[in-house]
Amino acid sequence: MKAARRRLTRRLGLLALLPLFGLVFWTAATIASSLPGLIVVAVNVHGIGLASYAGDSLQRPAPLSIQVLQDVQGDVSASRTPAPTASSAPTPVAPSHAPAPRPLPVPTLPIPTPTPTPTSAPATIGGQVLDSQTLRPIAAATVAVSPGGNSVLTDANGNFTIGVNAGSYTVTASAPSYNKASQSVTVAFGQKATIGFRLVSVAAYGSLVGTVTNSLSQDPIAGATVTLSSLGMIRVTDTNGDFSYALVLNGTYTLTVSATGYVTQRRLVTIKPGQTTTVQIALAHT
Repeated sequence: MKAARRRLTRRLGLLALLPLFGLVFWTAATIASSLPGLIVVAVNVHGIGLASYAGDSLQRPAPLSIQVLQDVQGDVSASRTPAPTASSAPTPVAPSHAPAPRPLPVPTLPIPTPTPTPTSAPATIGGQVLDSQTLRPIAAATVAVSPGGNSVLTDANGNFTIGVNAGSYTVTASAPSYNKASQSVTVAFGQKATIGFRLVSVAAYGSLVGTVTNSLSQDPIAGATVTLSSLGMIRVTDTNGDFSYALVLNGTYTLTVSATGYVTQRRLVTIKPGQTTTVQIALAHT
């Protein structure tokens, strides 16, 4: 009987300690949750009911397992360790070897140069160009002054005007199929010098050839002097008594022939354009 009472008393004592154990476990769990870094409590709780102790008076509460404590400590450490976050690595920037862009030059507009206002020349040279044979005006003839190099063309009436500075100039007139002609002129400030040109046409030329002989023997006279009047052209006969004028302006001239020991003779000759005139001169002894 006494043994049965002891067992009953022991069981009742154990049952009375269950609330105290629950309070201790709750307190330990609360402290462990607030101080997880310092205290780790792992509780392996097995449900203990009155029925467990009713069947076997020798059954005891199972002790806390070391493996359970290690699992609880690992869970707490895992909850304390922050999860690694993926950090975006800085994107490497490839070094640029391209040269820095150079600024484009700003276009500068040219400064317009004022157009000089033409001023009238202080002096002028004017005149007319004519054909020496027909005395007709020669249009489009070129008249140039030197120095200076200014030149103009004659109008339909053969007239021209050139503006120059005061001074002395050589004026030259020329035209196709005509020989050139030049004149010197001096013009003062504010004045106009007037000159005229008569150009000789190339087509107006002819030629003259002849022979001087002894009127008695018909032998040629060498060294005789032949002069064509108004032209100032002088020829001397050769050993055969011959003379020639390759270019003579068409017209009528006086031909004068003289020689030592002979009487001087004069004769009229006519030169035609593009033709050769031939004459025979016979001199008599003095």
